[in-house]
Amino acid sequence: MAFPDLRRRFNARQRRARFERQVEAQLPALMQIASGLVYQPADAEDLVHDTCVKALGAGDAARFENEAALRAWLRQIMVNHYRDRYRRERRSPVGSNRTHAAPDDYANVVELVANTEPSPLKSIEDRDSSSAIRHAFSLLPPEVRVVSVLFLVGEFSYREIAAITESPIGTVMSRLSRGRAMLRERLGAWDPRNEAGRENGERSTHS
Repeated sequence: MAFPDLRRRFNARQRRARFERQVEAQLPALMQIASGLVYQPADAEDLVHDTCVKALGAGDAARFENEAALRAWLRQIMVNHYRDRYRRERRSPVGSNRTHAAPDDYANVVELVANTEPSPLKSIEDRDSSSAIRHAFSLLPPEVRVVSVLFLVGEFSYREIAAITESPIGTVMSRLSRGRAMLRERLGAWDPRNEAGRENGERSTHS
């Protein structure tokens, strides 16, 4: 084998290894996003797995200017996998045991007034509330959930979310406003004692 060919193969292998390390470094953050999109931990793990398989399958075609671009690209892959999942469930004649709320009916309503109130997540950050938060997200309409998770959990900007979801920025703002209101309504009435009681009741029912 000629030396230039050997060097090209070596360089390609080095780029591949570096890319795999970059994707691996994103796993904890991807799991956070997935846990907001789907309620069951096993489903979240499947969503992360499918995202990484798709990303690593891109191989040499994946080129990014910086880490932020890679981060956004991985979230876009995850959002697309999530959309495929809920659309399959909605079409299934058998239905699904993963309840989704109705599709977003207000996608074209643009709310331009910035919301300066604290995030619903920030307002209860000192509580043992991960189960309540995940359940509250699970009740959002799918597209509202995507935007809310990317903003509140992923901390992406309106513009970044618009690019990831391939949606107009006005639609992003509208869905986020709706999501924040629904989360605030759900989490504002949440009591950790009730949550503990509900979970204990479920365990005793299944024991």
